[in-house]
Amino acid sequence: MRGSTKKKKDLKKRVQSTFYRASSFCVFDTRTFRISNGSVLALAMNAPGSVFISYPGTMTDATVPSQGYSGISIANHWVLAHGSILSDKAQRSRKLLDFVNASNPGEVILLEPHVHGKLFDDVTFLIHHNPGSSIESGKPLAIWKCPLLSDTMESLLRNWNFQNNQRFDRIFLPVLLLIACDTVNTTERAANQQLESELTGRGQNGEIRLESLGNGGKVRDILIELAKQSATGRPAKGSTVEIFSTPFGNPFFSDTMARGIVGNLLGTKECLMVIDAAVFPGCQGAPVYLADNRARKTVCGMVIASSCWLHGERIDYTFAINLLPSLNQVLQTRVRRNESLCLTSLILPFTQRRDRNDKIGILERSVAIVRCGPNWGTGILVDAQTGTFITCAHVVAAAPERKIELVSYIASRADKSEWTARAKLIYKTPGNKPYDIAVLKIDLKCTETSMKAIKLADRPAVNGEPIFSIGFPFCLAGRATISNGIISKLSECMLQTNCCAQSGVSGGPIVRPSSLEMLGMIVCNTVSTNDATTYPRLCMAIPTSVFKEPLDNYLRTADPKMLENLTQHDQIIEGTWNLRSPLLRSNI
Repeated sequence: MRGSTKKKKDLKKRVQSTFYRASSFCVFDTRTFRISNGSVLALAMNAPGSVFISYPGTMTDATVPSQGYSGISIANHWVLAHGSILSDKAQRSRKLLDFVNASNPGEVILLEPHVHGKLFDDVTFLIHHNPGSSIESGKPLAIWKCPLLSDTMESLLRNWNFQNNQRFDRIFLPVLLLIACDTVNTTERAANQQLESELTGRGQNGEIRLESLGNGGKVRDILIELAKQSATGRPAKGSTVEIFSTPFGNPFFSDTMARGIVGNLLGTKECLMVIDAAVFPGCQGAPVYLADNRARKTVCGMVIASSCWLHGERIDYTFAINLLPSLNQVLQTRVRRNESLCLTSLILPFTQRRDRNDKIGILERSVAIVRCGPNWGTGILVDAQTGTFITCAHVVAAAPERKIELVSYIASRADKSEWTARAKLIYKTPGNKPYDIAVLKIDLKCTETSMKAIKLADRPAVNGEPIFSIGFPFCLAGRATISNGIISKLSECMLQTNCCAQSGVSGGPIVRPSSLEMLGMIVCNTVSTNDATTYPRLCMAIPTSVFKEPLDNYLRTADPKMLENLTQHDQIIEGTWNLRSPLLRSNI
């Protein structure tokens, strides 16, 4: 450690004073910062907030593009960040890439200067809490891979890409960092150039603080307290969440809020949240808050990917790590430094649970996966007594030459289906005519399963009306994913919505959240013809009023001819579904 004995004592007094202000009745061992009475109140934990993280030089050099990341301030002078913040340095340092790649999932590695100093000595961050406020210099103190997320990536997300043209996306996706900071009052600095030179990690402030605080006990207390805060509210499918981030790594956009719902909980111990809120590059590391009806917010996750691709299709969902199960898993492992230190002093209970929102659970019971040859989509149960489903005709375009199979995972406790059944094609509209709809029937009696027929709405949709959509995007197995939105435009033969409709949602219902009445069936999203760009939040659906009468007549008579009215030859309807207007041909 550099510096005089006097400076060491001054630093020791400053650190003691900081913690005494936080909790005056606790006594500390200033060498290890352990709390004598076992309390973690002295950590001066704040409600976790969003911060902007940048590298020195990027904020003051006009020739350097603004580049930064989001993070979570979890205590005074402590920040939780996502591993993507290291990807730029990894492109220049093969040793850092090898170090992260070789680390064992779940093993917390303390980055102490005398052990890993040469690897991280030039890794220094600037932590911006609010525009115009003080800035903190930060050095990585601990790093680990979430074992749950690593396992999920191997089993569920093997073919996914999470950064466009980014070489290291899969290496850093499950990585988290704990950053220790030193407050720097910017008004006391004569010039930005001097500030940056003092924050490079080679000066006394950064090295002394990092070396003093580098111990497993402190990491343990910080992670335990964060896990306790995360345990006060647990995300469920349909939960409303808010994300505060810094889009594009530009401080001008700091504390930008996005709101959405949890569309699904995936992976090992539900470690991965799929959220239908839209965020942007640079938002990795941002906090995800669970919001209740009283406007109270509880941190429950961290954004790990703002965009991703599967089979060339951009997925318009936000992916976040579910903090509680992930922290619990880490707290059951050991910290690696010179000796091992167990972190199992507090493990908060977490079990995979069914959704708190009973309505979401009921909605899930009305849909199943439809497979036909290379195609797959969503089927809606419209009559449980006869096992009648509807879906899109293009989903079963290969029938009857190829078999149709329906699968449900509703009551499954694992990745095994509750039931699988062969379906008979009763009717489908021709490929070149509206409407894009097919009627299927299975022999399995749905009354003996957990399935529940959906209720068709009697009242038509209203422009601007809030809605839910549900379907099976991304994968052929698992529980359905939901999205919320509104009816953005309507006509007698088409509903336009801004729900997120990805591949696999075709045939899924849109419903009123209050009553779960079905307003329509999703058919397609929008793709531009000039560059094949997909717009999943501009999607079209068939109104329930179009197929309700023919379907009721078929269910009453069991005569497939009653379904022939689903095929339309009206030029106005054809023009609408071909996205044509009388004056202008659409480019979509």
